[in-house]
Amino acid sequence: MKLFSNFFSNFYWEIGLDLGSSNVKIYVKDRGVVVDEASMIARLKKKKNGIQKMLVFGQKAKEMVNREPKQIEVVAPIKRGAIADLVSAQALLAYFMKLINEIPSSYPKILKPRVIVGVPGTISNVQRRAFRAILAQVGVPKVIMVESSILGILGSGFKMDESGGVLFLDIGGGKTEASLVSMGGVVISRGLEMGGDDFDESIVGYVRMKYGIFIGKNTAERVKIEMGGVIRGRDLETNLPKSIRLRAEEINEATALNVKRIVNLVKIVLDEMPTEMTDDVLKRGVLMSGGGSQFPGIDTLIEEEVKINASVLPSPAFGVVKGEGELLENKGWLERIKLVSNLS
Repeated sequence: MKLFSNFFSNFYWEIGLDLGSSNVKIYVKDRGVVVDEASMIARLKKKKNGIQKMLVFGQKAKEMVNREPKQIEVVAPIKRGAIADLVSAQALLAYFMKLINEIPSSYPKILKPRVIVGVPGTISNVQRRAFRAILAQVGVPKVIMVESSILGILGSGFKMDESGGVLFLDIGGGKTEASLVSMGGVVISRGLEMGGDDFDESIVGYVRMKYGIFIGKNTAERVKIEMGGVIRGRDLETNLPKSIRLRAEEINEATALNVKRIVNLVKIVLDEMPTEMTDDVLKRGVLMSGGGSQFPGIDTLIEEEVKINASVLPSPAFGVVKGEGELLENKGWLERIKLVSNLS
């Protein structure tokens, strides 16, 4: 039976899908990460015959933000870790699935793909159905949903057979989740509808209030990553272009409330933590992943506030999709997670 199953697996793709608020990442078994694109799409504002034409996808669409012609709009169909626009999300995913189907293969992929999707631990039934609906529309009838915190821990190098608990903090583009995970299952999960994108918006608001200059989110993201630098925007008083230099101290001041909310989320999970897991968490500390965890100094502030070591995992933005890869390459782990998860 196993030999039969292995033979037929040559005729379909096995895929790990990380539908993030900021980026879509896709892992294909035996190929690694083949897609890492912005979760954005440019489309015509006006519908024709009730249909809205989609024009540009991914990173190219993101580069159009605040530069698009008046008849075009750029939207993010995935917000706060959930589907915000079903039609656009379906079009975006269909585009990426088309790219995967064009990958050369020794065997024709004539069967439907098998897909693992990372989802927030706080996902609702309605949001779960939305994920299944858009995947069904692009030709994926069967989906295995796994909590992002479990995938992130696997992607960081932890093995399923390791005992003890792990406190995992995932700071994504539109959501932040703190979870206690043990033996492939989530013990506690608490989330915030806030992430790296909100850091960008805080910087936009700070520059507008302090300097009277309006800047775009892409500019705010750049100075956040670089922790300062020269920014160019529109002077709200004269409506003329203007340049200023933003310092690292100002970036920290602009984002202080965002960081504080994340620290408080970690404290909430620690307050609810079972006593038996205290020793595990003290030994391993807070493991941080997600693109937002790379914000300089956030790990140090968590350490100062909760008195527990906090460390950012290697390649934090790829933690979830790498975890999906681990499950695709190790079917025994996948079966074990399906037993303890109610999302499969």
